[in-house]
Amino acid sequence: MHIEENYILIQNSSLYYKKISPENATNTLVLLHDSLGCTVLWRDWLDLLAQELNVTVVSYDRRGYGKSDNYTIPRPINYLEQEAEILDELIQKLELQNVHLFGFSDGASIATIYAGMFPNKIHSLTIEGVHVLIEEATLEGVRQAKKTLETTQIAKVLEKYHGDKVMDLYLAWTETWLAEEHQTWNIEHFISKIIVPTLVIQGEFDEFGSAAQMDAFDVVKRVEKYWVKDAAHTAHKEKKEEVFKKITSFIKQHLV
Repeated sequence: MHIEENYILIQNSSLYYKKISPENATNTLVLLHDSLGCTVLWRDWLDLLAQELNVTVVSYDRRGYGKSDNYTIPRPINYLEQEAEILDELIQKLELQNVHLFGFSDGASIATIYAGMFPNKIHSLTIEGVHVLIEEATLEGVRQAKKTLETTQIAKVLEKYHGDKVMDLYLAWTETWLAEEHQTWNIEHFISKIIVPTLVIQGEFDEFGSAAQMDAFDVVKRVEKYWVKDAAHTAHKEKKEEVFKKITSFIKQHLV
């Protein structure tokens, strides 16, 4: 098992990535983190996925997160589409082969956009806690997250992973999603362009969205929806064994 940690320059930002490569791996699984996440916060998922699937696993910290450069420019309404384009550049520069995507939360939205933008560039799509449209539950979840920032020590905890970028990324996330101009945001038009096998996972008590987020993928010809009982937004943490088994079983069917 070869482990590589390095930085790559994309669109004037230095992005940190970690790549775990089993011997003779012919497929690559790219992980996309959530709105407060980074590579380190995937914990042991990279190692476990690489071992179980015998694929190269890559995770990177987006602009403004983890060990990557800070990014303080106000987010436009299409900022997740911009992130999908950065993902494409990263895949090309790292020369990743036979790519599969696994995205969580905002990372799931980016993965969804990518699958619609570049339908022939990946072999499967796995998404968890995806946002595809704005619901009141989505906004309330963000409001609660903002309240948590203001009333707890969460910022101090996150400094361990994001350093002095915590307030910037927290405010960029909450203020962008709560802004009036963001209320028309919707990426359903990308979903209709997805042609790869797709697994959509959502926790039964997801505080950021209803089943409508998952049901939006009914237009995908080869889609499987998986409802995780007694779990909220972070189903892969709350029901780790169950979700890991489901994800690996799905991806194994589509390795090339």
